[in-house]
Amino acid sequence: MSGFKDRMRAAKRGPGTPVRASDQRVRQDDVGGQRARPEAAPRDSDRRGPARREDARDQRGRGAPVPRGETRPTARDDRASRPTIDYRDRDDTGSRRTAEPRITGPGERIVYGVGPVRELVTRNPKSVRAIWVDPRRADKSAGDPVAQIVTKARLEGILVEDRERGSLDRSSEDGRHQGVLAWLGPFAYTPLEELVKGDEPALLVALDGVEDPRNLGAILRSAYLLGAGGVIIPEHRAAQVTPLVSKTSAGASELLPIAQVGNLVRALEELRELNVWRVAVHAATNAQPISKIDGKMPLVIVLGSEGDGVRPLVAKHCDFHALIPMQRSGVGSFNVSVAAALALYELRRQRSAP
Repeated sequence: MSGFKDRMRAAKRGPGTPVRASDQRVRQDDVGGQRARPEAAPRDSDRRGPARREDARDQRGRGAPVPRGETRPTARDDRASRPTIDYRDRDDTGSRRTAEPRITGPGERIVYGVGPVRELVTRNPKSVRAIWVDPRRADKSAGDPVAQIVTKARLEGILVEDRERGSLDRSSEDGRHQGVLAWLGPFAYTPLEELVKGDEPALLVALDGVEDPRNLGAILRSAYLLGAGGVIIPEHRAAQVTPLVSKTSAGASELLPIAQVGNLVRALEELRELNVWRVAVHAATNAQPISKIDGKMPLVIVLGSEGDGVRPLVAKHCDFHALIPMQRSGVGSFNVSVAAALALYELRRQRSAP
């Protein structure tokens, strides 16, 4: 097509018309009736050379050649390879906390606070391996309760060591130690059959899944003060004896026998064979006021968890069902630790009556 146009232009010019240089160049570029495409101008990226382009891609981490047999990681894989951040180790501002390690001492567990440590030193000094005190409290007058504990502990032959408040804070996990802390050996649970031995008929407390350590500590304290022979707790899905429980119980956890059982229903059956009557404290259809229960019999009162109460299977293996009368019901029922205290008080009142 281009050759035909050139011939037409030449015919119009005539035989004597000179040929322009541009027309001559066009004819030389014609190949087989088609005009060759002129070469494109080089780009700036081409002037840098292929080696520099590959280096640039490698520096950016994109476009680098992938060896045979390997795959390029995707954005999802890149996110998965990043280290995870545990925001539980950060404060409200997002800064990482500098948590200091818990200080260990000459024992497996601790009891802290003026009341619990004083009861231990007075009632069971042989269980105490050492006492750590704040020297600012220990060196005060004899009227300071910590100074009184130090004097009593030294009379009993207990090792007393001065520790800075920071050490006491870390050992008690920032608990309210009040400047005194006692180191004890491992906690020893009591066999179930040992709880029924005593001079009077058995009065026990069995807990069906109480998970709050403060509730457990409060129940232990009430059971000790109201003369119960021991407390039974399940091994699983229930609060265990911890420093917080000891603190809440004011040291009663070290003075009251505690049995740990793998199956509460089986433990109740064993108590039945030991002639102990089982009383489930819950609002059942056939429940009667706790005052109608003969408190002078060998008894074990069973209390349920904070949310669900006594489980149906556990209640089925009880001989009596009792409730604590309430004058109002707008806020639900009693807290489990309060219910334990009220039930124990009523049974102890009956036993103390002439």
